[in-house]
Amino acid sequence: MSIMRGRSSIPTVSPDDLRGDLVAQTSPLFGIVWANPERVGGTPCFFGTRVPIQTLFDYVRAGDPIDEFLLDFPTISREAIDGVLRLAQDRLLTLERAA
Repeated sequence: MSIMRGRSSIPTVSPDDLRGDLVAQTSPLFGIVWANPERVGGTPCFFGTRVPIQTLFDYVRAGDPIDEFLLDFPTISREAIDGVLRLAQDRLLTLERAA
């Protein structure tokens, strides 16, 4: 099940699941990425899952199609992938403008 929060469909998690999370609910990352030292050693994961964000980048670097990633990780939505890629793009373009 998921809930809608403006920009995207966010997986439903309990308040207990959010306890100790390093991504503040006010952050643009919230609902896309979560990280908690008690969950996968603090590795940033797709929100509501234990799938590391790094796994997506590993697939892309290997030349694997996004559709293959989606088949291999059915708990991840295309919308979640788009959110991660958009955040990475925004961060890189912000660095470009600052230079």
